[in-house]
Amino acid sequence: MNIGEVLERLVDEFPDVTISKLRYLESKGLVRPDRSPAGYRRYTDDDVARLTWVLRQQRDRFIPLKVIAEMLEEGQDVDQAEGDGDMVPAFRERVSRRSTGSVSVSLAELAYMVGLDEAVVVELERIGLLEGRPAGKATVYDDDAVLVARVAACFLDHGLDVRHLRGYLVAAQREAGLLEQVVKPLAAGHGDDGASVAELRRRVDELLDAGSALHELLLRREMGDLGR
Repeated sequence: MNIGEVLERLVDEFPDVTISKLRYLESKGLVRPDRSPAGYRRYTDDDVARLTWVLRQQRDRFIPLKVIAEMLEEGQDVDQAEGDGDMVPAFRERVSRRSTGSVSVSLAELAYMVGLDEAVVVELERIGLLEGRPAGKATVYDDDAVLVARVAACFLDHGLDVRHLRGYLVAAQREAGLLEQVVKPLAAGHGDDGASVAELRRRVDELLDAGSALHELLLRREMGDLGR
């Protein structure tokens, strides 16, 4: 198949896909079509299956292209993964609880990955929910930013406005200040050896888990029957 024929096969499930998008995926090494003697791309059924899998990981699991590429390099079986939610770990499970910095995407890429307009992503950054970092003359966003945008998109899909999400940031800032009062003295009393750092992180994880559980329990209680 040529690239136009591939587009025709994908467009029903992925109406936003374009020839430029297919070329971009190729530039990232996610698909490698053969070339005709005249230099035209020639795709096989396996190439289309691979593209379908890649696009589903972006759309359904919001996994960044860099992580998808790593999954393919690690030997992820595309055919086996189709329709099996256990075969493709959640994005957070792949990058661990903390940001690893392994993802570095532009604002436009982030917006595409989570299905939001770029203007909405700009507004999320303006109110402080998203944070980018400079990379030369550009601004890039890491895995935590992708996850925040994904969760924000869920709220927006249910009718909340961007401005409503500001309250979650304020609550997180207050909770962080409270937890720092517990953690900072421990950090000051620990050295820089690996065991001490690991212990400190374990305590932080326990506090974060406890905070998340308490937040959910109290929220469900306040919502009454709707939260049960």
